[in-house]
Amino acid sequence: MKRAYVTLMCNGDAYLPGVEALGESLKASGTTVPMVVMVAADVSEATRGRLQQQGWILRDVEPLRSAGAAPLFPRFDTVFAKLRAWQLTEFDKVVLLDADTLVLQNIDELFLRPYFAAAPDFLMPDRFNSGVLVLDPCEATFDQMVAQIDTAKTYDGGDQGFLNTFYPDWYAMPVAHRLPAGYNLMHFIVQFLRGHPVLKASLEREAKVIHYAIQKPWHTAPQVSGASEDWWSMYFRAHPDLDTGWRHQVHRAEDKAFDRVIDAFVR
Repeated sequence: MKRAYVTLMCNGDAYLPGVEALGESLKASGTTVPMVVMVAADVSEATRGRLQQQGWILRDVEPLRSAGAAPLFPRFDTVFAKLRAWQLTEFDKVVLLDADTLVLQNIDELFLRPYFAAAPDFLMPDRFNSGVLVLDPCEATFDQMVAQIDTAKTYDGGDQGFLNTFYPDWYAMPVAHRLPAGYNLMHFIVQFLRGHPVLKASLEREAKVIHYAIQKPWHTAPQVSGASEDWWSMYFRAHPDLDTGWRHQVHRAEDKAFDRVIDAFVR
């Protein structure tokens, strides 16, 4: 079986730090599965070269938009390009990871999952979150998506809402299609679990992928919504010249600040 981990870069170079950290986390997990990044035309040549140096295989993709969508956030205007992962038919199975995710341990077992597989969304667990998807590339499926993209409902104005409309029976599929929550765990949930000794033991076993869905560590300072040190540790692997002791202390302090805020609410 030809396999690949796939992510997307569009809107210029803004998500380069995210892709770099994701790539380092995949390599740290010990996987030997190829890493593919779909790049839009607005991604610079310098960024493309850097990604190739870090082991990413580049695939150029055209933008894809929905005429009928009202994006929840401006950045959602271009996320439909993620659907082009279905066009990567050189691979039999793809694990599609958002550029704001981070792998905590080896997840190669996802390639044994049936098509289509996803983890529940934190806010609406009867719907899936599109930050981590297991899919079988297929041009016919992609064509069906394109035929519906302008008219299908999307509750968030982005790819997640569209895909939940395209796969409306996901929640009723056999259990193998529903990934445990640990494969797509929001960063603030990770930090909350870590702050409680009773929960921390299970976290170490079950947490596989962190999804920085709220604050992007490289966009916001300070990062006060959890799991800051995890992300920066992987980013520093790509930028060892920035890896200094005081920077680790800063990001560790960010996580502790989150713990203190939560403690104040739960006591």
